[in-house]
Amino acid sequence: MKYSRKHIVEYALLRTVAGVVNLLPYRAALCIGWFIAAIAFYVCQFRKAETIRRMQLVFGDRYALREYHHMAWINCRNLAFHVIEILRSEKATQKWCNQVFDAEEAFAVLKRQADSGKGGIIATPHMGNWDLAAIAIAQNEIPMLSIVARQRNPLINGYFDRMRSAPCLKSLTRGDPGVLKAIVRNLREGSMFGILPDARMKTSDLEMPFLGGTANLGGGMASFARMTGVPIFLIVVTREGWAKHRIRIFPAVEPDMTLDKKTDVHRMTAIVLEHIEREIRATPAQWFWNNKRWVLDPVSMPQGKTKGTSHD
Repeated sequence: MKYSRKHIVEYALLRTVAGVVNLLPYRAALCIGWFIAAIAFYVCQFRKAETIRRMQLVFGDRYALREYHHMAWINCRNLAFHVIEILRSEKATQKWCNQVFDAEEAFAVLKRQADSGKGGIIATPHMGNWDLAAIAIAQNEIPMLSIVARQRNPLINGYFDRMRSAPCLKSLTRGDPGVLKAIVRNLREGSMFGILPDARMKTSDLEMPFLGGTANLGGGMASFARMTGVPIFLIVVTREGWAKHRIRIFPAVEPDMTLDKKTDVHRMTAIVLEHIEREIRATPAQWFWNNKRWVLDPVSMPQGKTKGTSHD
């Protein structure tokens, strides 16, 4: 395959940054992330106004403006830490994961489910480092399956594929032929399928009350659970300080075959969303507020726009 100059430059820049953060100790690498976040937030004002606007849309006058600023900063810093940790993920051994993650109960529950021969849906909101949590689960010998997007740069796409090629961790590319059948097959064979249920769908699907508004979410999480007869395990990941992570697991949500499909999909999705909303309201800074697929945007609007508002 012939690569463009842009492809080569982007790939070289990514590998240079990855090389630096992998040479440094963990906390030192996070310091680089902190510095980048500080420039982005305080100098470039990267999506600062939009993050605060979205928080105010949900919480109103619950917080003072300085509190909104502080939460927006933590949000930006955590995103930078997230990227640094993913660039270092090739070095994530089981021992290291179990040192930085407080997740003994969650791992035990998921391990029992996988050992039973049936898989499960792992639903996790955009909180903490959800990507690193999937790696930690796989490193604990729990088979994990995820759907990933194909990168426009083929060199970067290949690099990310190599990073994800760890034992017990399997990735399928969104849009490839046979993806849906592969998900069903893996679930029936005992894999855990990770889904982020709090991202807005591009087309109308499930309209659900969420965070004081209406969210258009996908029905895939509950549909796969019902199709394969596996439970949904909601896990919530939070960052404790800089370098510690916590995974909490909630009671399994089981499909109810006595209900019709539409009712059951709505019921299971609503249960998961109720838990997620409580977690977001309890620790707002942990959630990824500047997601391009902003969950409260109507599907008819372009990404990043909200009716009756303007952007920074």
